[in-house]
Amino acid sequence: MCFEWPENIVYLFLLIPLAVLLGYGVIREIHLREAVVGVPVADAMMPPLRRRVVIMKKVLLFLGVASLLVAMTGPSHCTGERPVLRNGTDLVFMLDVSRSMWARDVLPDRLGLAKQEIIGISRSVIGGRRAILLFAGAPLVQCPLTDDREAFDALLGMASPDLIEEQGTAFRSALELAGTLLQPASENRLASGIKGEKILVLLSDGEDHAGEVRSAALKLKKSGTNLFVIGVGMRQPVVIPAERGGVKLDERGRVVMSSFRAETLQALARDAGGFYLRSMSGHTIFQEVSERINRMAASSRWVMEPVGRESLSRYFLVAGFISLLAEIMIGRGGGRG
Repeated sequence: MCFEWPENIVYLFLLIPLAVLLGYGVIREIHLREAVVGVPVADAMMPPLRRRVVIMKKVLLFLGVASLLVAMTGPSHCTGERPVLRNGTDLVFMLDVSRSMWARDVLPDRLGLAKQEIIGISRSVIGGRRAILLFAGAPLVQCPLTDDREAFDALLGMASPDLIEEQGTAFRSALELAGTLLQPASENRLASGIKGEKILVLLSDGEDHAGEVRSAALKLKKSGTNLFVIGVGMRQPVVIPAERGGVKLDERGRVVMSSFRAETLQALARDAGGFYLRSMSGHTIFQEVSERINRMAASSRWVMEPVGRESLSRYFLVAGFISLLAEIMIGRGGGRG
């Protein structure tokens, strides 16, 4: 037997506490009369208890719930195996477009260098689809997953802080949206063996104004997404160019400074079980990243898939509903158990 939705197998563990509760219910129901009025008086005052019926009802209830939980896993009768080629690599580039990415401590600026890394990775990774997710104070899908490289390059060139009105830097909401791009609801029902590698490449200077990214990183790790975090910038504080010339000032007219923060990015990569790399002027890392991605894709390119698959879910659903209906219909009636 194989399963279409193996991630739901975990729900079968609910049967353990259910069995304990039903067993306790049988014992409690059988001995309740004796505990209240004593055995001789109970037999005279109350209808006789049919122990076999009580036990049967609990067993039917357990079997009904168990059958429905098994049906949730998509059980199938699978025969034979054959090698199947995965669908390629889904690659989402998560690009920080907060205004601090305009800082020129690297050439041409942080955003420009990040775009160069994205172009290099995209052109060096073999096959698959590409997507661009921009983020600052809020995330924005600039380009959904596509295999149209010309459209991808054009949309990447348009990426700018001007596209997102809400400035600042918030990793958590962007990571959650990136996870949705890589694992859309329409793919949740596919057999896991035919899905391609899921790769997320995040490029940022590390300034996170919202915090609370660990839970999103752990969720990515649990989903099997491979994360590459690329830090862009230098540690020495630098001014941020203003949109209309000059430098960025705060509300009090003071110059706003920006510093590259590796610690935030390193922690994110560590929590997600990913890789952290540093990009600087004269030291691009797109080749190293693309080589790692190509090795990942090649090592899991072929998987084994059943030749024949017959769904058994309907049988478990019918068995579950029949068991629950029988549990309701069976009465306790008269007669002694």
